[in-house]
Amino acid sequence: MRGGVIVDTGTTFTHFPKDFYVIFRYAFRAEVRDIPMVDNPIGPFDTCYKDNPNGPGLVFPVVKLYFGSENPGTMLLLAQERVVVHFRGHYCLVFVGTEQDFSILGVNQLQCVGLTFDTSANTLSFDSRCM
Repeated sequence: MRGGVIVDTGTTFTHFPKDFYVIFRYAFRAEVRDIPMVDNPIGPFDTCYKDNPNGPGLVFPVVKLYFGSENPGTMLLLAQERVVVHFRGHYCLVFVGTEQDFSILGVNQLQCVGLTFDTSANTLSFDSRCM
């Protein structure tokens, strides 16, 4: 397989090809430049921010993932809790880079998302209304 996206409920975090991930991470960091990053990220993450339990809650941007074209019908909107994870007193960007040439959409980003696979039309649609 060259390019494309695999939807995998057995993979925890979304994986992007390294080249794309570096750009994605740069854009994310630019959006949250007012929050100091930690020097030594934890786990598989390379972009983490220290929680301030006595201060105001940290706010991170939402992420819009488009599939095929940039229109609302092909977009998956990821709220803050699908973009960062609270882990050991840190908030970490919950996407990772990979050497593969395709992306894997992981279960962390798919929580509260209904998936409809239309195999006859070869399409996938998202419904992000949590019940």
